[in-house]
Amino acid sequence: MKRHRLLSFFFVLTTGLSFSQTPQIDVSHYKIEIHLSDESDQIKVEEEIKFIHLDSKKPIVFNLASQEGSGKGMHIDDLKLNGKMPIYRHINDSVYIDVDTYKAKSQNLKLTFSGIPKDGLVIGKNKYKSRTFFGDNWPTRAQNWFACNDHLSDKSTVEYVIHAPKHYEVVANGKLLSVKKNRNSRTHHYKSNVVLPTKVMVIGVADLLFEEMEVVEGIPIRSGVYPKNHKDAFFDLSLAPSILKFFINYIAPYEFDKLDNVQSTTRFGGMENAGCIFYDEDALSGDQDSENLIAHEIVHQWFGNSATEKDWCHLWLSEGFATYLTNIYIEQTKGMQAFHEQLKEDRNRIIAFNKRYKAPIVDTAYKQKMDLLNPNSYQKGGWVLHMLRNEIGDEVFHQSIQSYYNKYRLSNADTRDFQEVVEQVSGTDLQWFFDQWLYKNGHPRLNIEVEIHEKVLALSISQLDDLFKITLPIKVHYKDGTSKVELLYINNHQTRFKMRYNDFIRSIEIDPDVQLLYEAVR
Repeated sequence: MKRHRLLSFFFVLTTGLSFSQTPQIDVSHYKIEIHLSDESDQIKVEEEIKFIHLDSKKPIVFNLASQEGSGKGMHIDDLKLNGKMPIYRHINDSVYIDVDTYKAKSQNLKLTFSGIPKDGLVIGKNKYKSRTFFGDNWPTRAQNWFACNDHLSDKSTVEYVIHAPKHYEVVANGKLLSVKKNRNSRTHHYKSNVVLPTKVMVIGVADLLFEEMEVVEGIPIRSGVYPKNHKDAFFDLSLAPSILKFFINYIAPYEFDKLDNVQSTTRFGGMENAGCIFYDEDALSGDQDSENLIAHEIVHQWFGNSATEKDWCHLWLSEGFATYLTNIYIEQTKGMQAFHEQLKEDRNRIIAFNKRYKAPIVDTAYKQKMDLLNPNSYQKGGWVLHMLRNEIGDEVFHQSIQSYYNKYRLSNADTRDFQEVVEQVSGTDLQWFFDQWLYKNGHPRLNIEVEIHEKVLALSISQLDDLFKITLPIKVHYKDGTSKVELLYINNHQTRFKMRYNDFIRSIEIDPDVQLLYEAVR
């Protein structure tokens, strides 16, 4: 029985609401039972959502893609709230439920719907023309295949009951509880008892070959790849156990039940789905060039998945952390030269991006969430952490990263939360640092003029554009082969230094150890 009674006044008031601004909804658990077939791209879903309604004076709003002219989207066949049929409307990719009759805080929503996903659950073919079903939710595309509060601040547990043709392998977040064989299909039951944001709640159904790799501190690691390039893909993904060990030691214990690394059709180079990372199908070529990518996605299991940013403008807490901790992995495994080369490459990307788009890292004026996937969030965010490390020292920096994670694991944080932790650990007021590097556009643009007269060094440094408070390292090389590092403190548009030494000067190096984000301008 369907019930779509319209209450015009209620819906005129509510259809303009934004799901991301509905703190009155707090989901605790999703149970998603989904039916997939080879006959069509249509899915059928029976879903149960347990949640708390924090404010009974406001409507209950969930996100679910509504049907459009193309025929894609979901059609609700049945909906019950606490066992009763409420007044509801499904419009503009949201479900609005009248709560006049329902005052209880704890709520249970059951709904059945079907349709062809607009996005989110991508049904198509891989490069070998095999049919695939892969979740690809970031940022807010989960709502295209299941009903949810599709915002990263509302974290919950999730379980899946996946009915798929029997010739496919099935992966998902969480632990595999059971596999039931049917005549032409198999049913896989996965459950995650660890709370997740919807952006990393996924399933994957495809022709995959799995290899059990290793158990690292109780965490089973598997690789799932296309059979036709399994040797190359398995070889690339064989790096995962050592990478996981590295970050467990550097950050904290791993939070999730397992780590599956899966070749997929994701539109990203890699997507850090919790315990179930999806890699672009062309990223696994057999030459292990994907090592940094694998490291990046594994870091996200801590930063992004467990400790999650409160809102999209704080994306650097996920992407900047993954970028810089990957650089630390490079430093520890490949050496200082490789580390410096990566920092220089990242710096060049930041400089090039700033010429096209001027915005702070914490960008509250973005228009599209996908636009935040840029060098500000990734490379500049990483560089901020690098400069923070130089500011407070290696040991204190490492303690700060660990303390921040331990405080906000399985929770959400913003940039000021991270600042507060670092200030606590370091005992230092870093307001100026965070304001300058995270809430201000751009970076220092320096014109540096150098004059050497035997034992005298004269420098004239001009800060072009905005003024930054910076420390510029220089290395003075003497003619006898020795050298000395000087730290120049700059807080003016025009600064002059004149230094006299006991030995004859041969040359100088600007920022010899790659410590400052700046652009040299002639």
